[in-house]
Amino acid sequence: MNLYQNLVRTTERDPDATALYFGHETITYGELLSRVNRLANALRELGIGGDSKVAILLRNVPEFVISYYATLALGAVVVPLCYMCLAEEVEKIVCDSKVETLITNFEFNDMVKELQGSMCSQISRIIVSEAPELEGVIQYEKLLESGSDRLEGVDRSEDDVAALLYAPTSSKVVRGCMLTHGNLVWNASTVAKLCKLTTQDVVMGVLSFFAAYGQSCVMNASIYAGCSIVLHESFIPGEVLKSLQHEQVTVFMGVPTMYVYILNHPLIYQYDLGSVRLWICGGAPFPREVMERWNNELGARIYEGYGLTEAAPLVTMQPLEGTYKIGSIGVPPEDVEVKVVDEEGKELERGEVGELIVRGPNVMKGYYNKPEETAKVLKDGWLYTGDMVYMDSDGYLFIVGRKKDLIIRGGFNIYPREIEEILVSHPLISEAAVVGVPNKYLGEEVKAYVKLKPGSSLTEEQVLEYCEEKLPYYKTPKFVVFVNSFKKDPSGQILKDLIEEEG
Repeated sequence: MNLYQNLVRTTERDPDATALYFGHETITYGELLSRVNRLANALRELGIGGDSKVAILLRNVPEFVISYYATLALGAVVVPLCYMCLAEEVEKIVCDSKVETLITNFEFNDMVKELQGSMCSQISRIIVSEAPELEGVIQYEKLLESGSDRLEGVDRSEDDVAALLYAPTSSKVVRGCMLTHGNLVWNASTVAKLCKLTTQDVVMGVLSFFAAYGQSCVMNASIYAGCSIVLHESFIPGEVLKSLQHEQVTVFMGVPTMYVYILNHPLIYQYDLGSVRLWICGGAPFPREVMERWNNELGARIYEGYGLTEAAPLVTMQPLEGTYKIGSIGVPPEDVEVKVVDEEGKELERGEVGELIVRGPNVMKGYYNKPEETAKVLKDGWLYTGDMVYMDSDGYLFIVGRKKDLIIRGGFNIYPREIEEILVSHPLISEAAVVGVPNKYLGEEVKAYVKLKPGSSLTEEQVLEYCEEKLPYYKTPKFVVFVNSFKKDPSGQILKDLIEEEG
């Protein structure tokens, strides 16, 4: 078993089918596999093999896809790096993962220089595309020219690690999720099956491929099914809208922030989005108010899913057929088991709020070189997600919030998501984050951070009055702070520990 074989099989079916659209460039599956094999053979000549780790620091460009599958073809481990992160964050990942090879391009010259000077960096090879002005690097283009396009991929067991994925976190501890070939092959095939992907589908590739959602659900699932992928290096609403129409995209996978920006784009109704048969959202809680607006104004359903990097990432999804429940993250695929449990791990009754735990072929092997951290989340074969949910009578799951975000005010349990939903339902508020702050009498008090829509103005008193009308007194925020922006992870999840208050 090797995830690389998915690309080989798809290419054998139809080598002339379009694999990637990137700007004005169109790459067929035959061309893609040829480039993958040439790079793999060149990397092998450099000494990269089954015990190697290869870091990729690239946006959603063809070189990412090529480097990813070339690394897997050799039986080596891929370590995608977050290009959105600060240099010191990337350095932590490089040091923790012990990568020896880095593939990047000229855009990240400054970060590469910092890594070259890092005390803990063990990188011995840096491969850079587009002729950078850097010393001691290998030119990507020359590797492609030198390698043969004939390759026999290295066989791997389903338990062999294929990728180390690091999710950005406000914690000082970085954790690399060891995702196996079995994890990633299962995710690719299952996403393709649930989304009914075919060779006729054109999938929008705007989710970052370094993260599990974009990597598994867009890149790997599309290649498994033989879809075409429209690559975008970053999310620019106007450009994405043009691309949806011009490339006749049929499947769009995004995070809530993307849907908010698209829905609020002033020219949205000038574009024909009729080619899109499937809108999917995941990565972060979706405000009900935004989903209802989308469903009503555009006449198209958004199907929510849920996952986490530790599950490579798919756990649940709203079924395309059957009952549609707004606000639900859906149900698990048939191969995956889920439970809602209390603090002692005892399964709860339907409707009761508890922690979601997961068992199945999607669950990671563990955290790289962190047995104690692994033992905290993997217990008796179950992955403890840290997400608080409830299951309704039909088996549909609904997220309430993160376990670590729970606020206990005067003995009452308060889940921030409920308050955040109320806040963003205000016509002048675009985003909100709610946290607990210490209070010597009540234990914790509720504090809300609010980002207003452009050109809007509200006072703290007005926000509090709005909350008082819609929430019980004990859930109403005590403090409201206005912010210019929120720092987020690649999935659009607000990093609450990193919120910066205005001057």
